[in-house]
Amino acid sequence: MACNHCVVKVGKAIASVEGVVEVDVNLEKREAVVIFEESVTDLGKIKAAVREAGYEPL
Repeated sequence: MACNHCVVKVGKAIASVEGVVEVDVNLEKREAVVIFEESVTDLGKIKAAVREAGYEPL
């Protein structure tokens, strides 16, 4: 991520995953804190959404 546009794009991608309750993307730390329902989704689906948005999850 290089700018605020990236933050918004990644945040929207993560938020679009069913089961994601809350997401906070931080440009300076280059990280996202995600709260999600484990019975509905998993980290793999969230990472896939980030990849589909054009970014490589860590």
